[in-house]
Amino acid sequence: MNSFAVHLPNASENQNVEISVKVNGATLDFQYRVEFFNLRDYNFPEISRASCIREILGEYDSNWDTFQVSPVDEDRIAITFRKKR
Repeated sequence: MNSFAVHLPNASENQNVEISVKVNGATLDFQYRVEFFNLRDYNFPEISRASCIREILGEYDSNWDTFQVSPVDEDRIAITFRKKR
């Protein structure tokens, strides 16, 4: 088994999540960040939703990997990032 799931409450604003897991006596720490973006801030709908997401990710801190992209509504998305280890 190389994965597990942790269910978080639905967020409506940015949040940071820190998870510590003990595996065979060794503690592993993970950091996640959930951020909400308004696509209209990135010229949506004049450009495609995919182009908006590419622009957001291109500008984002390179110390974080993209973990999940979730639509919130027509104009907003939530992106979960994972801190690089």
